[in-house]
Amino acid sequence: MKQKDCKKCKGECENCAERQAKEFELEVDEEIQQERLTQFWKKYSWLIYTTVIFILAAVVGFESYHAWQTKVRLRESDLFEKSILLANNDHIAKAIAGLEELANNGKTGYRTLSQLELADIWMKTNEKDKALNILKVAIQTTKASDPLHLITVLAYVSYQLDTDQPDELLAILQPALDDEYFQGLATELAVILLKKQNKLDKANSLFHDALANKNTTQNTKARLNTLMGE
Repeated sequence: MKQKDCKKCKGECENCAERQAKEFELEVDEEIQQERLTQFWKKYSWLIYTTVIFILAAVVGFESYHAWQTKVRLRESDLFEKSILLANNDHIAKAIAGLEELANNGKTGYRTLSQLELADIWMKTNEKDKALNILKVAIQTTKASDPLHLITVLAYVSYQLDTDQPDELLAILQPALDDEYFQGLATELAVILLKKQNKLDKANSLFHDALANKNTTQNTKARLNTLMGE
């Protein structure tokens, strides 16, 4: 049963923000051409995205904590939540209208969150070009130091694992590979792309770097071991 927002905070307290974040989901709909990689992705993609969503939850919680300070943040928080609720109840056209308003005119982190949600909707409705275009905009307009920038990069790459131009995606993925907290997830995507090119030495190097990173979770390490056939 869906919980109502707190009457006092109008949906802006930390508890409400956490609930908002949990409603925000990203799913991987692309299939990998090579059979082994396809099976791996089908089996573990939800774990990768669950991890990304948990990170998003923390970011949204941080944004929501400060939202009460300005009317702009309050307005954008309300519009984002209403749009997500509309999407969850299959009112897609209305949800897209609200999310596009934020994506085009937002002043806070909800702009990027709306771009991510729009991309997810368009991937589900087989409008891949629109999804990729809005993620490109998000990557270009977010600061490299913003965690949402790296989350957008991961989403953009994960939607294109069937690409015939993996080098371009690997270049885009590099900032996430260099980040100590996102390295594990980025390495999973990079290994898939590298193995498609039969660049096993590079894949193995990234694999061992991720294993040595203390911030790489045990679940991520287990998936990497499966990918590398260890």
